[in-house]
Amino acid sequence: MRAADTLDILLVVPPPFFIRMPHIGIAYLVSFLKQKGYRVAVEDLSLKLHNNSPSEMKKFWHIDCVNSFFQSEIAENIYKNFRKEIAEFVDRFLETKTKVVGFSVNIISIYLANKIAQEIKAKDRQRLIIFGGPGTFYSHPRDQIKPNFNDIYVIGEGEFTLGHLLDDYYKGKKINNVPGILLAKDLGSFQPALPAEIKNLDELSYPTFSEFSLSEYNQGNDYKPLPLLLSRGCIGRCSYCIDHLMWPHYRYRSAANIMREIEYHIQNNNARAFEMIDLTCNGNLKQLAELCDLIIDSGFKFSWVSYAIIRKGMDSCLLTKMKRAGCHTIIYGVENGSDRVLKRMGKTYTSGEASDVIQDTHKAGICTNINIIVGFPEETEDDFTQTMDFIRKNKDYIDEITNVSACTLFPAADIGCNKEKYGISWEEGTDPMLFCDSNGLDRKGRNDRVARLIKIIDELGLSKSIVNKPSLNPEVKAILENEKKEV
Repeated sequence: MRAADTLDILLVVPPPFFIRMPHIGIAYLVSFLKQKGYRVAVEDLSLKLHNNSPSEMKKFWHIDCVNSFFQSEIAENIYKNFRKEIAEFVDRFLETKTKVVGFSVNIISIYLANKIAQEIKAKDRQRLIIFGGPGTFYSHPRDQIKPNFNDIYVIGEGEFTLGHLLDDYYKGKKINNVPGILLAKDLGSFQPALPAEIKNLDELSYPTFSEFSLSEYNQGNDYKPLPLLLSRGCIGRCSYCIDHLMWPHYRYRSAANIMREIEYHIQNNNARAFEMIDLTCNGNLKQLAELCDLIIDSGFKFSWVSYAIIRKGMDSCLLTKMKRAGCHTIIYGVENGSDRVLKRMGKTYTSGEASDVIQDTHKAGICTNINIIVGFPEETEDDFTQTMDFIRKNKDYIDEITNVSACTLFPAADIGCNKEKYGISWEEGTDPMLFCDSNGLDRKGRNDRVARLIKIIDELGLSKSIVNKPSLNPEVKAILENEKKEV
C-alpha cells in the first residue's frame, strides 16, 4: 500500500489471525471483486506484526492464548505493544485516496479492529469502514464493542453482499439495513437477516492469492501450505456448535473445479501442501472420491490435511484412495466416548463406529488425529470414564489428540437456545463460561475433567496439541474475586 495507490477498497486482516497461511475468506473476496472490475489490495496486518514482534509477544497469536487471557485482553495487549506500527498503518492508509477499508474480524480481532477504526475516524471521518467475517456474525461479539467506530457490518457470506454494497456506494446510493448488512448506528436495535446463499460454488472465482506475500507465511518453516475450500456448511448439526449457523446449508464444489484450483496453485504458487479448511471434507463422499481420482490421475505430488466427521462410507477403500491422493492427516471431531453423550451432542454415530473409522484410517497410513470435548451438559462421571476408556482402547491408532476442550456454551448454539432441554443453568448476559448443569458440573468441574484426561493422555504417551480451558472475562473475574473476599 503506497501513498500513490488509489483503490476502490483495501481489505485488512487485523491481528490476531493465523500466520501459517493466507486468509482464504479475504482471498475469495479479492477474486470476486476484481472480477467485478474493482481495484483491491490486501494488508495482512496480523502477519506483519507477528513477524516483526519479539518472541515473547508471539504468544498472543497462539490459539491456546485464550486459556491465559480473555479475548479483549489479547487484543488490548497487541494494541498496547504495537501502537507505533498501527499508527504507521493508519497514516499509510490515509495518505492514499482509497475511500473504503474492510476488516475481516474474528471474536478477538474485532476489539483491535475497532481501535484502528477509531484512529482512522479521528483523522478522517469520511472514510467508509466495514467489518465482516465470523466476528460480526453473532450479536454477542458485536454488542461488546462500545462505542463502535466502524460504519457497516457485513453479516454472513460476503461476496455478493460486499459487491452490492460497493456498487451502491460508488453510485452514490443510500446504504440501508438489508439482508447481510447492518448499519453500525443501528447496532443493538436491528437484527439483520442473512443474505441469499451462493448456491453454485463453482460460479465463484477461486482465490489466486496474488495479493498476498506467500513467502512470509509460516516464517522459519519449510512447510508452506495453502488453504483450500471444498465446500461451505456442514451436514452435521451438533448441539454445541455454532459454525454451521454461518453457512446454514451444505454446498460443495465439483471435483473438477477444485482440481483446476489445485493445478493453478501448483503451477503458479509452487504449492506442495494444502490444508482443507472445510468444517468437514467428507460431507459428500462421492465428491471426495472423485477428487482423489483426479489427483491420482494428474500425477501431482503434494500433501493435504483436513477435518472430517465420523460417518459410514469412510471405509478402507476410500481411505486408501485418499492416502494415494496425498492425504497426510485427518482430524476427526470424535468429541466423546460415551454413546449417551454423543447422542445428546447430535452425533449420528456410536463410539464403536468411531473406533472402526479411526482404526481404518490408521491402517490406511493416514495420520489419525481426534478432538475431544468433556463436560458436556449432564455428562456423568461414568460418561467421562467411557471417554477415557475410548482413548485407551484406541491408543495404538491415534497419532494425536489435537484438541482437548472443556465444553463451551455458545448462546446461539442449540444448547444455549434450549437450556432447559440440556439441563443448563446460566444467567443471560453473564459470561457463558459460568454455566452449570443439573448435575452440578460447573466451570471448575469441567476444567478438572480436562486436567484428568490430559493426565491419561500423557500416561499413554499420546501426543496432544491444544488444551482449551478459556479464560474468563476480566470483569467477571473481578466480581468473583470480590464475592470471595466478602465471604
